[in-house]
Amino acid sequence: MSLLGNLDSKSSDEIVELLKKSNRDYKQTIIMITHNMEIAKVADRIIKIEDGKIVGDC
Repeated sequence: MSLLGNLDSKSSDEIVELLKKSNRDYKQTIIMITHNMEIAKVADRIIKIEDGKIVGDC
C-alpha cells in the first residue's frame, strides 16, 4: 500500500525512511498532514484536529 498519495509503495516507503532519517540525524521536526490513519501510524506523535480544534494528542 502506498502511504504517500500517488507514489507506488516502494517509493512511498523510501520517502518515509528518508524523512525518519532526516528527523533522527538532523533533529528536524517533520509535520505531515493526512486523513489516512495508515500514514499517521508511522509518526511518533499524532495530533487529531476537528473543525480547527485539537481533539486528541497521542
